[in-house]
Amino acid sequence: MSAQRRTATKSRTAPRTREVDNAAPVAVAPARPAAPRPPKPAASERSAEPKSGAAQRIDDLKESLQETIAEIKKVNWPDRETTRNLTIVVIGMTVALGLLLGGIDFVLQTLYTSIR
Repeated sequence: MSAQRRTATKSRTAPRTREVDNAAPVAVAPARPAAPRPPKPAASERSAEPKSGAAQRIDDLKESLQETIAEIKKVNWPDRETTRNLTIVVIGMTVALGLLLGGIDFVLQTLYTSIR
């Protein structure tokens, strides 16, 4: 195997090439495995007639609720100590920002009344 071909096969970013007799190398797209197709639903799973508007809405609501519950179970909830520490940070930042904005407001109000 030549040095050029060896480096091309080791590097994933380098384009793959194919040599054709005495011609210049030709770029070849990397082969991708075909994704398996999901099986078609059985005849019993396919509904013969569509559901009415209300029944369809109820089914959609049930499905949405089940998906929401599944997503909530995936959440990595923080422990009690982390929650407490973050709450303290939020309260501290709120107080600090309130004092800063209150101080700016007081200074501007004092300047406004002294100019008038």
